[in-house]
Amino acid sequence: MSQDTDVGIAGTVREGFTTPSGLATAGLVVLALGLPYLPGTGQFEVFLTAQILAFAIAAVAFNVLLGYTGLLSFGHAAFFGGSAYAIGLVLRYTEVRELFVLLPIGILAAAVLAVVIGYISVRHTEVYYALLMLALSFLLYVVTVKLYTYTGGTDGVPISSPTVAGIDYVAVWGYSGYLQGVLYYVILLSFLVSIALMWVFMNSPFGLTLKTIRDSPERARAIGIPVVRYRWYATIVSGVFTGVSGAMYAFLNSHVTPGTVLHWSRSGELAFMTVLGGVGSFFGPIAGAGAFILIRSEAQQFTEYWHFVMGLVLFLIVVFEPEGVAGIARRVHGKASELIEGRRRE
Repeated sequence: MSQDTDVGIAGTVREGFTTPSGLATAGLVVLALGLPYLPGTGQFEVFLTAQILAFAIAAVAFNVLLGYTGLLSFGHAAFFGGSAYAIGLVLRYTEVRELFVLLPIGILAAAVLAVVIGYISVRHTEVYYALLMLALSFLLYVVTVKLYTYTGGTDGVPISSPTVAGIDYVAVWGYSGYLQGVLYYVILLSFLVSIALMWVFMNSPFGLTLKTIRDSPERARAIGIPVVRYRWYATIVSGVFTGVSGAMYAFLNSHVTPGTVLHWSRSGELAFMTVLGGVGSFFGPIAGAGAFILIRSEAQQFTEYWHFVMGLVLFLIVVFEPEGVAGIARRVHGKASELIEGRRRE
């Protein structure tokens, strides 16, 4: 990367933190850091927030493909579940229990799957790419179910609480203390680092190249961009960060099964979160993940037909607000700016 590019990215980062949106983001980060210690915050609230943070990583990673590259994937469950299962199998068959060893193993598993699945799929575009991703992901699901002697089949594998820097915090503090004092902050740190890295990627020449491919693949080829190769790179980047999300999910839920992490419906949920938040908006999928999990949590408490509620929400978003939560936020911000400007003129 050239010096000019480095300066450009650094300038963009500095500018981002001096805008009202950047200041609001910093405020949210401070709030998230203190969440476990706020009055009235219990284990459930911390667990729910950690779950939102974990899925937000995957939603933003999914948007790297859908929003920035123009590729729809129905196979991200392979990366999500592959990472989770890699951690579960290592815990089951080895003596390794250190979180900072297990996490790279999960990410590496997701990266390998992304390299292989992406290499096969990117030679086709649009619906063929989506279906190939779905087929290869479902193949992994079937293999995991059939090899029940090694994988536990539909019963899955337990994820015992790992040690962190060699300390078993569950034994010291109990699960509640471990969740609120250690695991939550591991997930929050993973979220912040992942989002920061993806933000830098998407605002670098790499991200601009992906946008060029999304807007006009033919024009990109005409100016010498290797379209297939960059689509492959985008799939790998998206898969790696989805693997981070899968690892966080495994640590948080303490058990993984093919139905919860490898089924095609998991890929559908990531697509739902991205659309709900706003396709093409970098921070939109974070809001989409939060809205999805909160709406689902509330709907499950009131009715067993919560799938209908989620489907209705998706229908309303697609019909009345295609830009999702990000579009609503932009419109509210625009109205507020007009109102403030109008008062200044008066």
